Amino acid sequence: MDVPAFVAQGAFVAIVVTDLNASSHWYESNLGLHVVKRGKSAHVAAETVVLGGHDLFVELIHHDGKQLPRVDNEASVPRLLKAGVILARKDFDAVAAYLQKRGIEAGVFEDKDMGVRTFLFKDNDGNLIQFFTENK
Repeated sequence: MDVPAFVAQGAFVAIVVTDLNASSHWYESNLGLHVVKRGKSAHVAAETVVLGGHDLFVELIHHDGKQLPRVDNEASVPRLLKAGVILARKDFDAVAAYLQKRGIEAGVFEDKDMGVRTFLFKDNDGNLIQFFTENK
């Protein structure tokens, strides 16, 4: 199944993951991203993969040794509270339909206070990714 073409209106997300290869594959096959670079961090014991496409960059981080504390001393387990991507309406509808066809639960709902339509879905590590479009 081909990932529908979409263009983010600019987004970058960094996510700590449990399995770098599995997560890289998940983002490539489900969002049509491709590996831009892969390497070891010069600053911490971690390996990273940066994937790109659709004006979206996703950096996956896998700690090789002792994981460092995260913001506000949050547990350093692989976890992302939520990352968001803003799309044009036609792209939003196409991506939501595509993910649902792949069995990825992505129910669309309207947030009247924000004036957007949105959907949330989970990646292979359970991280929440949210896509938005204006509700016009």
